[in-house]
Amino acid sequence: MAVTIDGVGEINGVVLPTTSFGKVLQVVRASDVTRRTTTSTSFVDVTGMSVTITPERSTSAILVIATSNISSSHSSTSSTRTSRLAITDSSNVVVGGVDQPTFGQISNAGSGVQSIESDFALFAYVLPATLSAVTYKLRFKSDDAGTTTQIKNDLYTGQMYAIEVSA
Repeated sequence: MAVTIDGVGEINGVVLPTTSFGKVLQVVRASDVTRRTTTSTSFVDVTGMSVTITPERSTSAILVIATSNISSSHSSTSSTRTSRLAITDSSNVVVGGVDQPTFGQISNAGSGVQSIESDFALFAYVLPATLSAVTYKLRFKSDDAGTTTQIKNDLYTGQMYAIEVSA
């Protein structure tokens, strides 16, 4: 049997129900072009990489995306050095889908600064259940004393998005 679909939501003469589920309601974007550096072993904000969104519906989901480049460096040899990223809400609680990914290196020989760098894209899925403004931010830290962690937004423009999707 042939199936015909017309332009008004009918299949073989049967009208399909319409829905508002899964539609993008709004997108908020931030970008940053400055290199950010830390040696802190506690999470610190990546200045310029935060977005504030006010949900249109209390049942909406928020998809948060952060992209850029991260590097870790250390002048020691024969050691493991790592850095971490997190997307948090304004109270610094790590949000769903982002469990502090680790970026790191193992350097077994040589002298001078040992380093590694990588592009990254982090995704978080949040159900804020509010109509109030919510801020999401990118944070970073060095796991090991003596490690320098950089977010290289000067070379790779840092982008952060909050996308509200209707439930």
